[in-house]
Amino acid sequence: MDMETKAKKAIARICETFDGMRQLLGDPAPLDTILDQLRADVEDPALLVGLLDALDSALLQAGDELGLYDEAGRKPLFVPSNGLGPARRTEIVFHCPEGRCTRMVRPDPTASARPRCTLFDKELTWVAA
Repeated sequence: MDMETKAKKAIARICETFDGMRQLLGDPAPLDTILDQLRADVEDPALLVGLLDALDSALLQAGDELGLYDEAGRKPLFVPSNGLGPARRTEIVFHCPEGRCTRMVRPDPTASARPRCTLFDKELTWVAA
């Protein structure tokens, strides 16, 4: 996995589990440092990956089984074909409004509001492909 993809996946995990991370970490400094860098739009990939690695270590030490990089249990959703051809992956999802991460949220029919990006406090972008 290249550095950019690794970073985008880690940023997606931060966005989708931000509150839980903050509660789990005894010292939220590694999380706050990442958020500050992302919001400042710093373009140094090596620095960003180093900070993400530090947050990953802090999360693992605090008891998070997945950390930032483990994708255990994250599988694509497939829709049965019902005789209309092969099953296909569902591609109706909300994405990062800034394109900074790989976060995808499938629409929840019971939700009253569109999901929001934790990093930039914007609504996620709806995409159908």
